Amino acid sequence: MLKSPTLPIQPPRITIMTTSTVLPSVTTKPYNIVAAAEALLEDAKRLAATIDQGSDNVPLRRKLAQTARTLAVETSHPLDAVKDEWLTTSGIAVWSLLTSWKAFDLIPLTAPGYITYADLARQLDADESLISLYSRLITHLIATGKLSPGPVPNSVSHSRLSPLYISTNPVSDLAVIAVGNGFKPFFQWPDYFSKYGRREPLGQTHTPFSFAWGHAELPPWEVKALYPGYSASFKRSMQAKNIFGGDIPITGEGALYDVSWVGSKKPTDENTVKIVDVGGGMGHLVKELLENVQGLKPEECVLQDRPDVIEGVEKTGDLGLKGVRFMSHDFHERQPVRGAWVYVLRRILLDYSDDLAVNILKQVAGALPDVDKDARVLIVEFKLFEGIGQPPQNTHVDLMMFNLGGKLRNERMYRDLVEKAGMRVVKYHVRAGDPHCVVECAKA
Repeated sequence: MLKSPTLPIQPPRITIMTTSTVLPSVTTKPYNIVAAAEALLEDAKRLAATIDQGSDNVPLRRKLAQTARTLAVETSHPLDAVKDEWLTTSGIAVWSLLTSWKAFDLIPLTAPGYITYADLARQLDADESLISLYSRLITHLIATGKLSPGPVPNSVSHSRLSPLYISTNPVSDLAVIAVGNGFKPFFQWPDYFSKYGRREPLGQTHTPFSFAWGHAELPPWEVKALYPGYSASFKRSMQAKNIFGGDIPITGEGALYDVSWVGSKKPTDENTVKIVDVGGGMGHLVKELLENVQGLKPEECVLQDRPDVIEGVEKTGDLGLKGVRFMSHDFHERQPVRGAWVYVLRRILLDYSDDLAVNILKQVAGALPDVDKDARVLIVEFKLFEGIGQPPQNTHVDLMMFNLGGKLRNERMYRDLVEKAGMRVVKYHVRAGDPHCVVECAKA
């Protein structure tokens, strides 16, 4: 009986991913690599000279860094450029975790200037078995430049960036909020759009933020209140915004709009209030105005916000706000202070959808005095840049606001809101390169 021949076992077929199988043929606009590199070099020389003179040039740093990022993308193999995005996500995960553990606080800033992985684990009350885990986490941050290797094996030192993540640095709180307000909802977008459809949030609830945190039926600030630690970080992060010019001044030569004229207004029996800071938080704007507007008195200023915020302001006992009228108020409801000369909405509307923003504006529009044509509503915000070449930071903030149910807006969008609220735009105050805008509004 003949036996069937034994057939050799065939190895599994392996598809080799070549450039041609990964990349389709796409025609793109030519990018002058040499010109970009030469511009980068010239800016680098200018920055080096500035530093050598003991000074700094932050706008130049940002320009140089943006050129370098663009050059890196344009010169990288497209697949490598995509993979770099993946590196970013793991880096965020690591520094977010180590920040929550306050691990950056344990790396000495002074001599000896380093800590071993084993000592770091022990100081964090971690089991010795976790030293291997810490090594993996820290090694990744060293590889991406967020930390520096220490002078002895298995040790770590601060880089020029990592002190920002120390818990006492206000930027650390901003980083926490960047994850909670941004990246946590970002990664839930597929599920969010699957549930609610491909549309923008329409109200204060069922936002990507609330959905990602497991409380879709609540508005974002009520969700934050459920997590005291996160809520505390958010409140401290409002202080950190000052570092990045987030206060958007409205007095002095550098202001897009100078409200100093209100100081010369004479109180009347019907109108004793000059400035109402609507949703004014901890009162930074009112303090700024009292310091810089000649003739403005504390009793002529009203600071409004939610009851818990106003309670926090009162507890601080800030002498710079002594005499200012504190008022609990929901700016979605009727404005109780009638006839003031100026109502300021600073960093308010970007948190809300168009319909809610129009309603907020209607409340202050209805409070404007009928007899004084100088009375104004000032919308003070970050603007949405338009056209090709929008700064990525600008588009990033816009997407962060989407998570909360809001958005950044351009001139056309603001004019539409103001008109629907029954006012007119006197002037849209902007300047080239400035991320802010002031929309000056009056009765229609």
